[in-house]
Amino acid sequence: MTIAAIKSVFIGVGGSLILAVFCSTFIAMEKILFILPVFIAFNGATTGYRLVEVLKTRILNISLFSFVLGVGTGALTFVALNFAMNFAGPFMESGFLLNIYDLFIYMAVSGITSYLGAKLAVRYFNL
Repeated sequence: MTIAAIKSVFIGVGGSLILAVFCSTFIAMEKILFILPVFIAFNGATTGYRLVEVLKTRILNISLFSFVLGVGTGALTFVALNFAMNFAGPFMESGFLLNIYDLFIYMAVSGITSYLGAKLAVRYFNL
């Protein structure tokens, strides 16, 4: 069960990072930070859906588990983005950092949409 949950989390984090890097080719990074919660929301929903799709009846409390995994996905996305921006900071013309408010926004958005994605999967699979 833990391997499937970890894979679901990394699918969400990887998807958010891939969308952010793709959009950074034609949008300024400062503007991407405003639309990044949309990317995180989409990938949070895929995290919850994937979790239910893989585990189906082996989860005891689907809504709580998917919400916690979504919060973890948002936190890991925040850490990965902060690391990437600190690493690429000297090569960029303007430096900026994410703050604690961004962390809470990412965690809340990802947790709520992961819960909604899990509810969608439960309804789809008639669990």
